[in-house]
Amino acid sequence: MSIKNLRAKFDEFLNTSFVKRAKKLLITKDFYIFLIFLLMATAFWFFNALRGEYVTTFSYPVRFVNVPENHVVVGGANQKIELKVKSNGYAILRQRISSRFIPVNYDVSSMRTIIRDGKSVSYMLSRSQINNVRNQLMVGMELADISPDTLFLHVDKVKKKAIPVRLEGKPVFEKQFILANTIVFEPESVTVTGPASLVDTISEIYTKLLETEALSDTFIKKIELKPIDNVKLSDNVVTLTIPVERYTEKMVNVPISVKGLPDSLWLKTFPSSLEVTFRVGMSKVETINGSDFSAVVDAAEILQTDRAKRLRVRIDKSPENIESFDYAPLFVEYVLELRNSN
Repeated sequence: MSIKNLRAKFDEFLNTSFVKRAKKLLITKDFYIFLIFLLMATAFWFFNALRGEYVTTFSYPVRFVNVPENHVVVGGANQKIELKVKSNGYAILRQRISSRFIPVNYDVSSMRTIIRDGKSVSYMLSRSQINNVRNQLMVGMELADISPDTLFLHVDKVKKKAIPVRLEGKPVFEKQFILANTIVFEPESVTVTGPASLVDTISEIYTKLLETEALSDTFIKKIELKPIDNVKLSDNVVTLTIPVERYTEKMVNVPISVKGLPDSLWLKTFPSSLEVTFRVGMSKVETINGSDFSAVVDAAEILQTDRAKRLRVRIDKSPENIESFDYAPLFVEYVLELRNSN
């Protein structure tokens, strides 16, 4: 059905006798009188209903006080207790609308201690705080129950530790550009303060995800660190520096050495060296030569029963400040002889 047909059907509906009568009713005085009485009846019903007795539950925050010096409550900030109260609807409504609960104080120094799962755990019966809770309820409200009946918490020593900063994400570079040096943070580490059991598990602090366009110049930016629950960071923001420079390609000659060869044997490869081609920043191109690489063949490949006809060459050492490298040949031929015992 087309839009034109739908519009015609709708206009036809508006012109029906039922709709016309409804429109006429809405603009009459009797309709507004009816509406007023309906609202009054609803209000009378609501207020009459509030006179009845009801049972409801309130969530009550908990605050821990008198924590021993150089100690901290692990996960204490989110602790709550549930209060089941009984009262008329008026009191419950006033409590919900106008009352913001003051946290119930739990005295850590007076808590008892048990060993649970190999850890020292403090606990207190919630019923021991009944008087504190009652003082904060509206007059006429009856406290029926407190849940949980026992509150457990772990009190741990406070520990400080310097943690290195790491980048979340990988920088992207424009063509012909690479990372010129190591990525730098200022400060390079931050001090974390928190429960010893948690601080001991932290080995790195990561930044928030780095999102940038492709880089063609040194990049400097302040970046936030990812927060960690229940620990405090000495710095929430660090300065990130990503050094960028153009790169060039360079080729060096690297001699091939043999590992795992018994003293009674002599082996020579053909060729005896290979060529390594790599990308390196312009500032370091003159500092890298063939001695910074190590190319080896493994004699174990020819000491097996099924002797290999050619040996695979592997690069087992390369400088850290290059972008990537390729080498050729990948395989070499060889001559194997017994050494003269004389």
